[in-house]
Amino acid sequence: MASTPLSGGFTLELGKLYNDFWFNAAEPNHTSFFTCSKCSARVVVHKLEKLVFAFGKMTIKHCTVHTCPACLHEEVIAMAEAPKKKATKQNLAKLFAKLPLSVQKQLLMNRGA
Repeated sequence: MASTPLSGGFTLELGKLYNDFWFNAAEPNHTSFFTCSKCSARVVVHKLEKLVFAFGKMTIKHCTVHTCPACLHEEVIAMAEAPKKKATKQNLAKLFAKLPLSVQKQLLMNRGA
C-alpha cells in the first residue's frame, strides 16, 4: 500500500523497496531525460537489484524507479528477473560481497539459528 497525502501529490515506492532488501545497482542518475508523470519535471532514475537464493539457484531481480524531486512522486517503471544461474561457491561469494553490510550481517545471523 502506497503512502498518499490528502492532496494526492505523491506516492512513495523507493523506501518500501529498500526495506525489502533491494539495493542500488548503480548510482542514481540525476541527469536523466525522463519526466515525471504527475508534474513533468525531470526525474532521478534509480536502478535497483535484489538477490534471491533458493533451491541451489541464484536469482537477480532488477527494478527501475523514477523519483521526482519537484513533487516527490515515486514510480516503479520496470521490474524484471534476470535468467537463473546455478549457484557455485565462487559466484555466491561474489554476490554476498555485493550485498550491503547490514544484509550480510542479517544473513549470517540467520544461518547460525
